[in-house]
Amino acid sequence: MNVAVRGHAATKQASEHFDVLIVGAGISGIGSAYHIEKQLPGTSYVILETQATFGGTWSTHRYPGIRSDSDLHTFGYSFKPWVGPPIATAEEILAYMNEVIDDNDIARHIRYKHRIVSASWSSEQNLWTIETVTTDTGEAKTFTANFLWMCQGYYRHSEGYTPEWKGMDRFKGRIVHPQTWPDDIDLKNKKVVVIGSGATAATLVPNIADECAHVTMLQRSPTYFRLGRNAIEIAEELRRLRWMKPGSTRSFAARSCSSRMHSQSFASPIRSR
Repeated sequence: MNVAVRGHAATKQASEHFDVLIVGAGISGIGSAYHIEKQLPGTSYVILETQATFGGTWSTHRYPGIRSDSDLHTFGYSFKPWVGPPIATAEEILAYMNEVIDDNDIARHIRYKHRIVSASWSSEQNLWTIETVTTDTGEAKTFTANFLWMCQGYYRHSEGYTPEWKGMDRFKGRIVHPQTWPDDIDLKNKKVVVIGSGATAATLVPNIADECAHVTMLQRSPTYFRLGRNAIEIAEELRRLRWMKPGSTRSFAARSCSSRMHSQSFASPIRSR
């Protein structure tokens, strides 16, 4: 069950073999690694991640105010109860994930900057062959695995979806996608249109409104919002009464390795001028 090296033809680099190969070091990938560690001790595994760090969605998206759109009591890990505000910032979620990685010695299993080029299954060998390229050096690497665990989520992290509208080439302002939010953007005294009214827009608009001259949310269907306290009263009360033990916070809805903590960023490209 330990890691092995398999030799290929002379023209190919030797490949590394693992029992399990996990695709992605986001919320699901890290959760999957934890369960392998605890439920299948002795199983060799590796996590391949295209980006330079863990976090997935919470590392890719850097637009103002980025936070979860679901409560972390429900969508946090079952093995590590969430004790902060239920709607959490990306920074808080990354810190939470980092604790899981450190506490369970997962970091040594992660290979960052590894982009998967292809994955093929051999019925004769009962084996997956995964071809990768390192994004910093361009080096080709081959991995084999008995089980391929897809935890990459549904985002194309390199580029978010942006529709093509007639006249976009004539627009004199700047078109920005929240998934690739630029560090140099200056919205001060600008008139901004946010297209979409999903979770990203609901987060973005309040966080840029004070510095903009005017912000307009352009939506296809009405969306309604209400102000509320960032808290779940029953969870707070049960914790105050010490009814919830540290390991049972999620007794209401145990969903391990959930990948639903997302920000719907594809719904809200913005235009400024």
